[in-house]
Amino acid sequence: MKKIFLFSILYFYISAYSQITDRDHVYEKYLKNGAYNVSYYNPKYQKYLDSALILLPKDPYLWQQKAMPFFKKKQYELGFLALDNALKYDDEFDTYHSYHAFIKCIFQKNYDDANKEFDALISKYSNGVIMDHTYYFYKALSLLQLNRLEEAEDNLNRSFKFGIDNKFDPNPTELFYMGIVFYEKEQYEKAIKCFDDCLKQYPKFSDALYYKAKCKYYLKDKIQALELLKEVRDYYSQGYSINEANAFYEDYPYQIKKWMIDGAIQQLENENNDK
Repeated sequence: MKKIFLFSILYFYISAYSQITDRDHVYEKYLKNGAYNVSYYNPKYQKYLDSALILLPKDPYLWQQKAMPFFKKKQYELGFLALDNALKYDDEFDTYHSYHAFIKCIFQKNYDDANKEFDALISKYSNGVIMDHTYYFYKALSLLQLNRLEEAEDNLNRSFKFGIDNKFDPNPTELFYMGIVFYEKEQYEKAIKCFDDCLKQYPKFSDALYYKAKCKYYLKDKIQALELLKEVRDYYSQGYSINEANAFYEDYPYQIKKWMIDGAIQQLENENNDK
């Protein structure tokens, strides 16, 4: 009996080691030497992932890697078909659930679902982080887009507190969105304070300067508003905008466009000429 027991234990460890080795081999062959050597937009990328998933059909990381290019190509339904499998096989609740919620917020722009998903995540992992920001930050963005401004402000403050507790400087993107919350609440002086704090870290942040100019306009300071908008035009043309990594693929809430800048400048120049 003792020999049988020892054999069972040995078999278990050999089997577990074999699975790890197999996973490493699959990753090396189909990811490192395969998918990662071609563009997300190359059909071969998906073929490499499909081959890997035949061997490891319950590997959540492979399902997430399969999903990612679909989102970057705005094929959201296909992306979620793959990503939902990553969730199904995820042993740790937050690993792929947080990515799922992030995609809902930034890519699909399904803010109600994103808000609910981040609520569920926060209930289990109040200090969770995804893509360099707290869960509170993305919940705040979702609430902002649902026009639930007080709740958005509260969640941004929670995100700021997380940074303070962990000795991080305030993030310029988070300061920008707090400014946007005050802008939408028509509390323009408070909004300008947030944009100024943001600009101390990122002086050429065209989006922050644009909304600061809008605040100045509503505060009847049209001369400075126009001066700021001309700076915005210069910085925007040089590529200084929201610098989140995924902003390359998707617009973030309140991200400005050239037509917005040109239109605001034209409006102010017309108003000044009419005086």
